[in-house]
Amino acid sequence: MLKKIGLLGGSFDPVHVGHLNLAFELMEKKQLDEVWFIPAQLNPHKSHAPPTSIDHRLKMVHLAIKDIPQFILKDLEAKRPPPSYTIDTLQAFIAEEAFKPQPNQFFLLMGEDMLPNFYRWHMPEEIVKLVPLLIGSRSGIWQTDAFQDFNLAIREAILKGLIQTRLMDISGTELRQRLAQRHYCGHLIPYPVLQYIQEHHLYVE
Repeated sequence: MLKKIGLLGGSFDPVHVGHLNLAFELMEKKQLDEVWFIPAQLNPHKSHAPPTSIDHRLKMVHLAIKDIPQFILKDLEAKRPPPSYTIDTLQAFIAEEAFKPQPNQFFLLMGEDMLPNFYRWHMPEEIVKLVPLLIGSRSGIWQTDAFQDFNLAIREAILKGLIQTRLMDISGTELRQRLAQRHYCGHLIPYPVLQYIQEHHLYVE
């Protein structure tokens, strides 16, 4: 049976309630059957700051989503040499579907905070040809000075994909700082993930 599947990539360093909220909102508003969480081995835009090991990040995402049947962890990027490029991941998933009688339909999920640098991604023009974008946005309207940096196809894909959602403004950098300083993070990180972080002494100075 044909499924509508949202693909949510990222460092997930650590995974937090903002990621889960974005996935839930986009899934419900666009009636997706599943959301696949895809931790990046190494984000090419964050290579200056090596992330927590991919094994830890995979386990944290597993703990965050294990009780949500529609959320599925995919370790494709963890198995490939870094850096992780979205275009390669999309092509791999689409190739897997090629011989099915009813190939799944994929959507690329993101928050509007990702948009200003989208034109710097590897082959963004090809990305929007392969899959529709679904973009969580507080207003549902995109207004940015970076608009002129996008070609027409990318601009149209962004405007078509904007979806008004409640966005939780949670920064991974800020979270890691809070954890390092032993500040309370139970309102920002799912409890099983927070337990794992504490048990494995992650993000400590």
